[in-house]
Amino acid sequence: MRPRFFSWWPAGCRGTLPVLTLVLLLSPTCRGAGFFDKLFGRQPAETPASGLVVDPAGRKISFPATTLKQGKYLELKGAIEYVLVSEGGKEYESLFVTKLTPREINLALMQIGLRGGQPAAQGRPPKGRKVAVFMEYQQQGRAVRQPIEALMTHLKTNLPVSPGPWIYTGSLPSRDPVSGKILLQASLTHSIIGLHSTDASPLLQNPRPEQAQENIYGANLKALPPPGAAVRLVFERVTAPVPPGVKRVQADITGRVTGVGFRNFTQHQASALGLTGYVRNMGEDRVTAMIEGPADKVAQLVTLLKTGPKAARVAQVQIKELKPEGDYEEFEIEY
Repeated sequence: MRPRFFSWWPAGCRGTLPVLTLVLLLSPTCRGAGFFDKLFGRQPAETPASGLVVDPAGRKISFPATTLKQGKYLELKGAIEYVLVSEGGKEYESLFVTKLTPREINLALMQIGLRGGQPAAQGRPPKGRKVAVFMEYQQQGRAVRQPIEALMTHLKTNLPVSPGPWIYTGSLPSRDPVSGKILLQASLTHSIIGLHSTDASPLLQNPRPEQAQENIYGANLKALPPPGAAVRLVFERVTAPVPPGVKRVQADITGRVTGVGFRNFTQHQASALGLTGYVRNMGEDRVTAMIEGPADKVAQLVTLLKTGPKAARVAQVQIKELKPEGDYEEFEIEY
């Protein structure tokens, strides 16, 4: 289990706050009006000099990057381990590099509604929200748009990489050995999109079955723009079609609801009703559940939450209706 420092901040910075959040809260700069609104994208996105564009309505972000020279080291035999790194990362085994930092990209992804998942571990594939990634490029005056997986091949077979989205895990928290600050591992490794599960630090990971193997991917030099070419990378949040009659609500439950099995109770009841979403402790005496599914089933679960398990003493259940998005596959307990 890992604390999701960056994935649950937007929920009002509630609960037991990590060290870095305390630093932010105590900073005079951060106490100014509107700071957290700007940080978490509740105000209209701006386009800074970096070229980063955040489109919450379109659920996508885009930013400039540069194509890297392939085959820099002969001993790698053309193998790549990353699609994208920031400056200072492993540029010798990546397709692209960007001047933006992983932190800047992570905050932008949060503004389009993404929350951190779980990196691949012990044979388990990465878990999280799906993101489609595209490269846009001007070739002899003609606009070219390609999914990034089309820019890679399997080294041994020269077959194309299977199409499909990537998984946003949000990296992992780690302590900077120099400053002692808690940062994203991605900020330390400068890795943004990784290809292999051996590195849990990238913001996005590869969900394909072969992701547990190393040195299996190479660049598709027929499709990849030449070294030094300016490109634009587009990250689009993937959501499933929502059938009629589906409802999504956020339930905030207060009272004696922590340490009494409330999350397990909620997950069990939600799964039995065929609902998707998650439940999470938000600190002492507070639990939040995101619930999606048929409206009548959602209403049944909300009624059950007003009582909870035997050891619970529910004081209040506040319900907020949200737009259903179909981006949950099951009902999970989040930590």
